[in-house]
Amino acid sequence: MRRLDTTRFQSAAKYASYLKTLAGRLRSELAWENLRCFLPQDAAARRALDVGGGAGFASVQLAEMGFEVVLLDSCEEMLGIARQQAEASSATGRISFCHADAERLHELFTAGYFDVVVCHNLLEYLENPHIVVGHIARVMRENAVVSVLLRNRAGEVLRAAINSADCKLAAANLSAGTVTDSLFGQPVRVFAPEDVRSMLARAGLRIVAEHGVRVFSDYLDLPDDLTGEAYRQVFELERTLGAQPQFAAIARYTQVIARRSSTSSGQEPAR
Repeated sequence: MRRLDTTRFQSAAKYASYLKTLAGRLRSELAWENLRCFLPQDAAARRALDVGGGAGFASVQLAEMGFEVVLLDSCEEMLGIARQQAEASSATGRISFCHADAERLHELFTAGYFDVVVCHNLLEYLENPHIVVGHIARVMRENAVVSVLLRNRAGEVLRAAINSADCKLAAANLSAGTVTDSLFGQPVRVFAPEDVRSMLARAGLRIVAEHGVRVFSDYLDLPDDLTGEAYRQVFELERTLGAQPQFAAIARYTQVIARRSSTSSGQEPAR
């Protein structure tokens, strides 16, 4: 399965618009808040990589905290949107933009270069996600932190059962390797938590935290322009539930935060 084709501006703009919806905001902001407390405090550890960074939300957050950020994405139009977001922030000078596929990470950067890597909602679009995870481990310095966010199979099962009342689809999703993306109508991978753990372990990455992202909000008729106290309450409950394994197990997304093991060779897994 090849990465979703978003080479036309129409697709990039559609994705950027999605990120402004309640679902998109919650996904981005919950994942960021889960990662934030694991970021290095050492003033010398300030290099960050945002793999498949899209519209640049995580890159801007990192840059505003003083990190020197490389935002890598294979879609030129998405990089254009990210540049606009960066220019509207106070940290545009700390973000550089790299138009390339994630499969080229090992060619573009030296081993042990980055202190932080963000890989949110990219692996589900790749043909060989485990190879990219291996490349990510290679470019991380020892004890660097990585945040991986991807679609949770159980969450897709629940979504099909509740939102569409399609029991056959829900049952099929129990063992499905892909589901149909609701935004673009194309197949995307789904992952079971144990598969994610295995993939990271093979790359020499030691998991330090796991969260579910969007446990319940997909099943409520909430307005996209939810703000203020109402948004805060939804956000805080989502974060509380996502930190508890029994609720994280059925969230739409799984977020895993890991460090590069001191014993890791930084080599990619076998193809």
